[in-house]
Amino acid sequence: MSHRIDYAKELNPEQLDVVEHGDGPCLVLAGAGSGKTRTIVYRVAWLIEHGVDPSSILLLTFTNKAANEMMTRIGELLGVSGQKRPLGLWGGTFHSVANRLLRLYGRSIGYTPDFTILDEEDAKVLLKACLKDLGLDGAGKRFPSPAFVKEILSYARNSTTGLQKAIERQDPRLIQVLDKFSQVAELYENRKRAANAMDFDDLLVRLYELLKKEPRLAAVLREQFRYILVDEYQDTNAMQVALIRELAGEQNNLLVVGDDAQSIYSFRAADVRNILDFPKQFPGAKVFKLTVNYRSTPEILNLANDIIARNVEQFPKELISVTDKAGKPAVVPATSAVKEAQFVMGKIDQLLESGVKPANIAVLFRATHHSQMLEFELMKAGLPYDYRGGLKFFDRAHVKDVLAFLRLAANFSDEAAWLRVLGLQQGIGDVSAGKIFGAMRAAGSLARAVLAPVEQEFGARVGRGWKDLRDTLEKLHEAKEKPGELVKAVLKSPYVDYLETEYPNWRERLEDLDQLAVFAAGYEKVGDFLAEITLDDGVFGGSREIGGRRKEHGDRIVLSTIHQAKGLEWDAVFVIHLNEPSFPNRKAVSEKGGLEEERRLFYVAVTRARKWLFLSYPQAMGSREGGFDYASPSLFLEEIDVACLKDGSCLPARAPRGGDWDSEPGFEEESVDVDGAGEMKGVSERMKKVNGDWRKKSFLSDI
Repeated sequence: MSHRIDYAKELNPEQLDVVEHGDGPCLVLAGAGSGKTRTIVYRVAWLIEHGVDPSSILLLTFTNKAANEMMTRIGELLGVSGQKRPLGLWGGTFHSVANRLLRLYGRSIGYTPDFTILDEEDAKVLLKACLKDLGLDGAGKRFPSPAFVKEILSYARNSTTGLQKAIERQDPRLIQVLDKFSQVAELYENRKRAANAMDFDDLLVRLYELLKKEPRLAAVLREQFRYILVDEYQDTNAMQVALIRELAGEQNNLLVVGDDAQSIYSFRAADVRNILDFPKQFPGAKVFKLTVNYRSTPEILNLANDIIARNVEQFPKELISVTDKAGKPAVVPATSAVKEAQFVMGKIDQLLESGVKPANIAVLFRATHHSQMLEFELMKAGLPYDYRGGLKFFDRAHVKDVLAFLRLAANFSDEAAWLRVLGLQQGIGDVSAGKIFGAMRAAGSLARAVLAPVEQEFGARVGRGWKDLRDTLEKLHEAKEKPGELVKAVLKSPYVDYLETEYPNWRERLEDLDQLAVFAAGYEKVGDFLAEITLDDGVFGGSREIGGRRKEHGDRIVLSTIHQAKGLEWDAVFVIHLNEPSFPNRKAVSEKGGLEEERRLFYVAVTRARKWLFLSYPQAMGSREGGFDYASPSLFLEEIDVACLKDGSCLPARAPRGGDWDSEPGFEEESVDVDGAGEMKGVSERMKKVNGDWRKKSFLSDI
């Protein structure tokens, strides 16, 4: 094949070095926005142009989208007519490649080529059957749900730590039922084997089993895959690395690309040590660095470099921008979460008026409940948005559950609400729920409902579930019609036990509901509260006219968790709710290496921004008990070198220095105050009176 690609012209010197000298074990540290995909694509093209058979190249990715994009680009680079990829090139996700190999060679470990792959729902259905067979689905205290069990088993297998350590990592409370977990795991494996079926985790585990059991096959595959390239290596888990080592063998033509500064998925069993220890695991490894950033302004990268420099466990590197200079990032305090949301709304309006498209604006946050106040402001304004990292706040199952309880308090005859809350109870099925609703409609009120003889009429199994529901209904009756009190009543009821056994992320869901209680406390009547969150046009994707221009349905601003934002970029980024103990997250920090991972998460958030970056935090937060609690600013804000920030940025323990918030192009029309110029100035003066210590609570009594 003749050389057609001018690599020196198409690549920068750092990228070219990788492409031309990527033989042997190689670690490519690709900083954010540094063109890692381009580098991988050109490396594969270079190998093929230099006579390497495409079938001897294995390219491993983490998403089908990434794999398809790379394969297509490689084909286009090489001018392969009529094909999306060079003939014979192996590429795809770890799981898709494992699937291909197991269908070819899986007979030796007991699987026929037509084995079934269970998706997540299939796996939960099978686990539910296992729980039922073991008597863990009904009597006595709730056992974790199939979804919860699946997550624990998945973590154990991908981390290769074993079931006990997986439980200790994910939810130590469950150690007391370790023996039952072991029984479930064994039965689940037997059921899958008998059905000639595998779940997603099995694809990796069984391929590893195959390679260890059949060393001759492993040798054949090593001979075939003479060049292995792995994308997003910082996201690999122990099982994936074990597979890579088996396939790479002694020739070790293994090139892995990733960024230790963006390793943020330990909760999925990803291990940053895989990338940090690569030079130790593969002696003689070459280490390349891609540091030229094509995404962000120099000012944003100065801040990003300052943030990540505080991590000890890392490969030090500094990103270099090739874009034009612009304004520095800003840190914005607000007196409350409501005021923070209003600040973000105001800035979004300014950006839209200046011509920035909605899809080029993103608001990022550490946890889903941090977006609740902003979502409601967007709903009231009729400004449509896309939500990444889960459902919109009022669409989440647990929020809808609690709202169903509130609907019963407002309208005792609400059949849909009754069926929803009855469906949450242990031992109550669809048929029983319909009959109980008939009895409740006859009772006519909460006061009479709690006296209904359901246990006697429907039996002991239904009675157990009804006992929990009756406890909740009693608390609702005592709370009267105050929306905030009604939410708090549900949070003191057996519904919390349901959450803790149904969902692996029950802590985050409880935090959502805490915020719902705070939000509901702003309303006097439950009917008004329910009507506003249900009937607002924004809930149904309404649009809003801004500056005389109606925004189209498909062109929306983005709200996203930071984890879901990785790999994406926007012109303007807001990172909200930068408070202790929300970010860094208290639970994450309690784990080994947790603080550094949280800092990496902050780094990921900052490096999503191309032109404008705003970091904000409320100084006071509503509490479930009512009133306000002081909210400490994030440790990460305290660490920032003030020279990296716009004049006027308000950092913890520093008095505001003045300056013009709206000096950027397009922001000249109107200054958007965080919460009213006078109010913010007053807060600043009060802070000076407490000797600059923003962690004291005394000044809150004046707000």
